[in-house]
Amino acid sequence: MGDGPGREGKGYAVGVTHHRTMIRQLLPGIFLPGLIYFVVSRHAAVVPSLAAASCVPLLDGVFRVCRGKAPTLVSMAFVLVAGVSIALAVTLHSPMFILIKGAVVSFVLGVAFAFSAVIRRPLTRWLAVSMSSDQAEARTQLQTRWHHPRATSVFRALSAGWGLLLLLLAAQQAVMALTVSPGLVMALEPGVQAFVTVGGILTSILYVRRIQQDHPELGLLPTRR
Repeated sequence: MGDGPGREGKGYAVGVTHHRTMIRQLLPGIFLPGLIYFVVSRHAAVVPSLAAASCVPLLDGVFRVCRGKAPTLVSMAFVLVAGVSIALAVTLHSPMFILIKGAVVSFVLGVAFAFSAVIRRPLTRWLAVSMSSDQAEARTQLQTRWHHPRATSVFRALSAGWGLLLLLLAAQQAVMALTVSPGLVMALEPGVQAFVTVGGILTSILYVRRIQQDHPELGLLPTRR
């Protein structure tokens, strides 16, 4: 048969790459902002310190370019948002524009995920494909496989769940930005984001694993043969 062991092994390799790539892309955004803030704040005022901590998306884009890769659409969007918030904070001399940025981004993403589930174009599928591998061929294979109606229903459920989770996170971030000091925000927010992100990923994996037990042909998660 055409779908022999070689292809299954390749699929497993793609799945492993998918998870490693996601982890590699998530970790800098979770831990670097707080670290940069506390280093810079020893020598600068609040607004410049927050501005420096908000430059992580730009650093990620520069790192990708140095490795010979084009910046992703998501990273460019985060650079734009960070640039706008920094410009407003510096111009109006208010750190609130930077502190509230996380809540605004989470709210917009939450609405986007929920809306994508409603219109049957789940963002979770697009993200899973785009973050799965650096190889175009592997992404094309996954995109074709995951346009199956049953796979689409799974990704719609995931998009709806992530939409709700992000909206709740936005509310928490807004309350924190409005009620505690900038230093405490930078100390706590990365941990909260990490907890919510990891919790969401684990819940998503458990849900997808249950679906894959009944429909292994969808290849939503890597399996050992």
